[in-house]
Amino acid sequence: MSMEKEATIRICTQLIKYLLDRHAEKVVVEIKSDERYRVTVSASVTLDEEEEEKLRSYLSTRPQEIGYYYLTLVGEYGAEEELTVAAMLVDELSVEYDKEERRLEISFRVR
Repeated sequence: MSMEKEATIRICTQLIKYLLDRHAEKVVVEIKSDERYRVTVSASVTLDEEEEEKLRSYLSTRPQEIGYYYLTLVGEYGAEEELTVAAMLVDELSVEYDKEERRLEISFRVR
């Protein structure tokens, strides 16, 4: 399996776990493949301000090559902090949350 495909699977798995741990009612994952994988994860979930800020913090990690060395550990321990390692593997990250609609959308392109 290619490293890019493995990264896509692990990142999506971590995001789904994070959302289900917060009782998301609906989670939709869309993966488009062109030259690199482009992923959109949308969910119907309630996040308070602290949870929203924490999620943005985890995902705001700058892309780093070292993320590929830790990739095999992502998902092994079930800690939400693993999203930080996953974020090292993405470019063009966008996090949009509409509190009134309870709609979260996370979009990114795998490096």
